[in-house]
Amino acid sequence: MGRRAGCSKGKGGSMHFYKKDSRFFGGHGIVGAQVPLGCGLAFAQKYSKEGTVSFALYGDGAANQGQLFEALNNSALWDLPVILVCENNHCKCRMDSGRGRKTGFLFKHFGQSFGLNKSLYEQVDGMDVLAVKQACKFAKEYALQNGPIILEMDTYRYHGHSISDPGSTYRG
Repeated sequence: MGRRAGCSKGKGGSMHFYKKDSRFFGGHGIVGAQVPLGCGLAFAQKYSKEGTVSFALYGDGAANQGQLFEALNNSALWDLPVILVCENNHCKCRMDSGRGRKTGFLFKHFGQSFGLNKSLYEQVDGMDVLAVKQACKFAKEYALQNGPIILEMDTYRYHGHSISDPGSTYRG
């Protein structure tokens, strides 16, 4: 729960964070739906020649969403300055995420799906703040020059997804 005077106006959860003057456009209540929005923001940034990038974050549970593939495809076609960040904790809500795709690593999953060149994705230790900082710096420079890049942040979830998901039975 939040405060009525707070940034989410009393609504709970990160999906309600939004602050236009800080260029923070928040999340979305539908799994993976923030990715097309982030790519749309990147289109606007490219069109207005701002020299900035968009970060579109999603979890590995959203990696099979059709909207994610469509957004990535259009971003690649238009060389949009977008960094797609997959927070891969290796589990969707209530199940191991490897059960939902043929390959274990998401960058291989996307590579096979799109025939992507290895330069379009990087795997990063998401538990190492300095590695994340370095990867984001590299990705920003890459995206401004070449278009979209995927960062797969390898992380770990210590608890379940929500109150309805205690997260103890599917963890490896």
